[in-house]
Amino acid sequence: MSSALQQQQRLMARIKNVIGTGTVTGATTGRLQIKTATGRTNDKIKRVHNYGFMSRPLPGAKTYNLFIGGTTSRGITVNVEDERHQIELQPGEVAMLDDKGNLVHFTDQGIKINASAKLEVISAQETTVNATAVNVTAPKSTFSGDVEIGGNLTVMKDTQVTGAVGSSSGTFGGVSVEKHTHDYKDDSANRTTKGPNKG
Repeated sequence: MSSALQQQQRLMARIKNVIGTGTVTGATTGRLQIKTATGRTNDKIKRVHNYGFMSRPLPGAKTYNLFIGGTTSRGITVNVEDERHQIELQPGEVAMLDDKGNLVHFTDQGIKINASAKLEVISAQETTVNATAVNVTAPKSTFSGDVEIGGNLTVMKDTQVTGAVGSSSGTFGGVSVEKHTHDYKDDSANRTTKGPNKG
């Protein structure tokens, strides 16, 4: 076989190896160990992340790789998919999910967030929520600081207060706190008290 033909065959082999698939056998955030489609194990594969999005794939996930110069020892993974953890989407939908059941789902009805355990929101500054209504369904809600309400407050069940309650007016059981009077008898005459003292 001529040297020219051998060089051509080596070149064609490298071209064929420029793009390849593999299976994750180990992973850190920035590096992958993969088993290529040809059965070779490579533990020096750089993982390429899109800006703002990072993930650490599970063993068994499928990789799509580029091998620099067609050399399988010099590769980068440009995409990882895991068919074991996918959901069916409607046209135009977007989802971020993991193997634990956590899900952020963008739909035509809005955004659905499903946390399989604790959901924590941390804000270094003020947090604002603008909505037509806010519904909280929970057996208990706790506020550690002061609460200011700009509208009316309706309480459907009992209220327990351990501190002082202050108000310029109030009605309890249909009786006005600041205007109510009391009927009484004085020397057999029916009389009515004035309103409560203030101050």
